[in-house]
Parts: sequence; C-alpha cells; structure tokens
Amino acid sequence: MKILICGATGFVGRHLTQVLRNAGHDVVRAVRSPREAGDIAADFRNDTDRRAWLSRLQGIDAVVNAVGVLRDSPSNPMQKLHAETPAALFAACAEAGIERVVHISALGVDRGLDVPYFTTRLAAERALRDLPPSVRWLCLRPSVIYGEDGASARMFRNLSKLPVHVLPMDGVQTLQPVHINDMGAAIVNWLSTPDATSQTVEAVGAEATTLRGMLDSYREQLYRSPARHASMPACCVRMAARVGDYIPSSPLCGDTLAMLEAGNTAPVARFAELLGRAPRSYREFIE
Repeated sequence: MKILICGATGFVGRHLTQVLRNAGHDVVRAVRSPREAGDIAADFRNDTDRRAWLSRLQGIDAVVNAVGVLRDSPSNPMQKLHAETPAALFAACAEAGIERVVHISALGVDRGLDVPYFTTRLAAERALRDLPPSVRWLCLRPSVIYGEDGASARMFRNLSKLPVHVLPMDGVQTLQPVHINDMGAAIVNWLSTPDATSQTVEAVGAEATTLRGMLDSYREQLYRSPARHASMPACCVRMAARVGDYIPSSPLCGDTLAMLEAGNTAPVARFAELLGRAPRSYREFIE
C-alpha cells in the first residue's frame, strides 16, 4: 500500500513510519517542513478545508493520522489540530476514494471529562464514524505510550532513577501503559487484513498499574535498589498544576492532572485480538 502519514515527525508518527516501511509499505510523510524526498507539506493548524487535502491524496491507498499535542496553545490549537483538520482530512478521504483510515485518538475520551484534549479528540472520532461504509477505519485509543525515545517515557525513566520518589497523592492514579511497537504491529495487522472492519479499540498494555507501581517497575528494570516513597499532598499538587497552566512546556497543568486522576485503564482483550497476541506489560518495557 501507499500510505500517507500525518504527524510523521512526532514520536508516534516516526515509529509508525518505520514499522510500516519495514512491513513493505510505501510511506509518504505529510509534515509541516518537508525534509525527505517525497514529503508533502501540510499544516494541521490551517488545513481545515477538505479541498486542501484532495490533491495530496492522489495515488494514496490508506491514511494514518498521528497528529496530536498534549497542551493547547495559540501556536498549536487543539480545536484545529485534533478536531477541524482531521474532519477535513477524513471527508477528503471519502471523496478521493481512500478505503482505509487509521486514526490515533486517546484512552478516556468518551468518559465525560470536559477537558479540550478529550473533547477535541472525541469530535474527530465522531467525524470518523460519520464516514460512508466505503471507507473502513481503525481508531486506536492508546493509554500512556512507552517508547525508548518518547518524551514521557524518558521523563518517567529519569524519575524512577531518583532514590526518593515524590508521588502526587501517593501515586495511586491508575495507568495501563502500552508499548509503541505493539501499536505499530496492530496497525500493520489491520491494514493487511482484507476483510478488516471499522472499529474503535482501546490500545493498552497487558496489565494495569499505578503511577507508583510503574515507577517502581522501571527502577527494577534499570537494576536499581528499591526507592523510598514520599507523598505530595493534594493541595500542593493542585497548586503546582495551577502554576503549570501558565507554563506551556510543563507536562503538569489543570487538565493533565484531571486526566491523571480520572484513571487510564481498559480491558485488554480487543487490543490483543487486533494484535494477534498479548501486548507487552509495563514490567518488560525497558530493554
């Protein structure tokens, strides 16, 4: 297949580009700043009209949308990046006769939490579900994604190395980390299945854990002795989140804290079925 990947320079997009190429697909990258031969210039901040995408889809068999940001900002508005431009892209796919679309969403978008990260991604999912039956789609909702070069993975690994883990509210927030290689393998399987159906699948690891449990496991995998634990009171965490609201580069803000507290787990059976095997556990991520 000739596959167009949107967001190909991001963490998820880079890995999906490589795994699809390794599987024998011809991958074309849609990126803001073309660098490779064959790259297509595209700007998810502004390309909100389906007509902007039609010429880019000539000769394309499938489209993968891996565009996403964690924090809303004037330079990277979630309403456009997560909602309006994907809707335009999906409409163009239907008009251009594209038969397969893969969309990377997020676990928890349908649980009623009113934060832009979820509401804008849910809007894109609605646009995906409104496509005609001629377009088959796969919507993956990943939990926290682990990859050696991922920013969040590096942050958690570095935190795990500290001799004392200062945990927000004792670190009892639930997570179900998924490995980026499992996501790539699942997508390759779906694209290679002739009778694959349109579906939304929660992409999660083999087992759930807590923030505390994940850091303890990462430390063990790094062959470190057990860390000591200290709990940061809820009032301090919320104060830090309020400060983070004014620091665009901070991973902690009011919205990310709300999502963390809401939990991030799901049954693993459907993802395992798509993958054709059990996904990896967070206990064996670090190689």
